[in-house]
Amino acid sequence: MTIGVPPAALPRGDALAASGPKDERRDPRPLGERPHAVPVAFLVGSARSGSSLLYKCLALHPNAAWISNWRSRFPRAPGVDALALIARRFSERTREVWFADDNAYVYGGRRKLLDRLYPMPVEGEPVYTRAGVGRPGGPSPRTAEPRHALPGAFGTIVGRSGAEVMITKRIANNLRIPLLAEIFPEARFVDLVRDGRAVASSLARVDWWPQSHVWWYGGTPEGWAAEGRDPWEICARNWVEEVRAIRGGLGSVPTKNILRLRYEELIADPLGELSRVARFIGLPLDDEWIGALESLSFPDRTQRWREILPPAVAEPITAIQRKELITHGYTP
Repeated sequence: MTIGVPPAALPRGDALAASGPKDERRDPRPLGERPHAVPVAFLVGSARSGSSLLYKCLALHPNAAWISNWRSRFPRAPGVDALALIARRFSERTREVWFADDNAYVYGGRRKLLDRLYPMPVEGEPVYTRAGVGRPGGPSPRTAEPRHALPGAFGTIVGRSGAEVMITKRIANNLRIPLLAEIFPEARFVDLVRDGRAVASSLARVDWWPQSHVWWYGGTPEGWAAEGRDPWEICARNWVEEVRAIRGGLGSVPTKNILRLRYEELIADPLGELSRVARFIGLPLDDEWIGALESLSFPDRTQRWREILPPAVAEPITAIQRKELITHGYTP
């Protein structure tokens, strides 16, 4: 579970300003031989399973490093990683921006400009692209060698944010698990799963879903509907395909490096489950972090899909998902 932090990436006076993107791409040494090794953890789970919530809660920890909106916007300017220190310094303001009125759920609505500029954790696909990691099903970018560049990028983020553990969440990583496990043989993987019917209900209600590329279909939900196919079917099947891909990918990861978590358990006992995840990925139970989590509200909406979906919709979704629902401990 080690990645290298190039010496120039450490926040020490002039070295901080002098280092550049090339430091992330050109360290040919084996990972274990690079200096200042730090842990890395990947959060995986199907879209709308609560992985963003888990990501932000863990990112509140003072020892956690993460890909910021600034680093994602400017992947060639690793100096912006130091902006994460702002989020750590102004913890109350951070909770205001990351969580709506201390509510763990943030849905819809256009955020204020200052809020959009405030450092916060994002999926950060441009960081992966810059490191030579292609989108699943697409061509590999010729920007760098991932086995050198991705550890370098993560190491820079950790060093400049003054943290100790790199945490990253990216839905596309569901299909990259074997590659990530090869690059980071000691990395920890947290597999978050949510009832597939709740996932299907949520997918159908978010504005970005109709134009999303669905890897197992090769098109968009909009295109699926244009073919005269049931829009609910693609929502239901997407969960099935994602959880199967994750299970297959985790077959390349040692069991000791995998923690499985159900969204419903997270919401029922957020402090207990988040503490369990933190210990697993190497984050100490910091009093400030615990206090920040205790200030958040986690309303239980795990069964809301039963109110939203009429039987004529819920029953076909359940039929499509039945096998995987049972596998993951849900009652069909």
